[in-house]
Amino acid sequence: MPTQTADAPAAAQPPSDDVEMTFTEHLAELRRRLLVAVLAVIAISVAAFPFMGKILKFVESMFLRGIPLHVFSPAEIIRVELKLSVLIGIVVSFPIILYEVYAFIAPALDRRIRHRVVWYALPSFAMSLLGLAFCGFVVLPFVMHALLRFTQNSGLIGTYQLEPTVGFIALLLGIFAVMFQLPIVLSVLASVGLVNARMLAAKWRHATLIIAIAAAIAAPDGNPLTMALLAAPLLALYGLSIAVVRFTQPKIAQHQLST
Repeated sequence: MPTQTADAPAAAQPPSDDVEMTFTEHLAELRRRLLVAVLAVIAISVAAFPFMGKILKFVESMFLRGIPLHVFSPAEIIRVELKLSVLIGIVVSFPIILYEVYAFIAPALDRRIRHRVVWYALPSFAMSLLGLAFCGFVVLPFVMHALLRFTQNSGLIGTYQLEPTVGFIALLLGIFAVMFQLPIVLSVLASVGLVNARMLAAKWRHATLIIAIAAAIAAPDGNPLTMALLAAPLLALYGLSIAVVRFTQPKIAQHQLST
């Protein structure tokens, strides 16, 4: 009978990315991934900080034309510039953060799910940029103009503080960047069989109610106008999600049959 060679057990070893890690190794890997993501945000934030003065002037000229912003403490301008630079650092380094999150959870995912997650990464980043652009060029100018007009029509003179005003603008931009992830999230859920187009279409009344509640909670100023401007794009994105899921369902099913 042929003898078993010493190399046989080694040939039966699973691929390196399927080898189970100990709890300590998981913690070390998590720490390393977090460190890379944090260092990326810090590096980009530091690089963006010298340009904060020009960015603040751009924000004022685009959304607050002819409305001067005031500071009420010596350190307020520094706080605002630091917050803005960190926000820019997070947005610009988002692909790095997304990759580090994926690299940490990838060994625990099925190989087919790994492929889908990678495939959705670029559209996710693109939808974030689209959400920022939609908010910056459509929603914010309309909201700021309407709110300023309400103040003027009341006969009062508005004094706008720098920090809360810029914070309101940044928060609204962030909300829309997250909102525009809805088609991506629902497409990922559909790809693993948790939802489908028929289910999403049948639950549109429930979705409308949830979107209305979410818009009321997320509106930074609690204004009905802002709530409506949050809810309307979300409803449109929900409809887009149904169309995307309906279009991709046959391709997903065909891919699952072939694997």
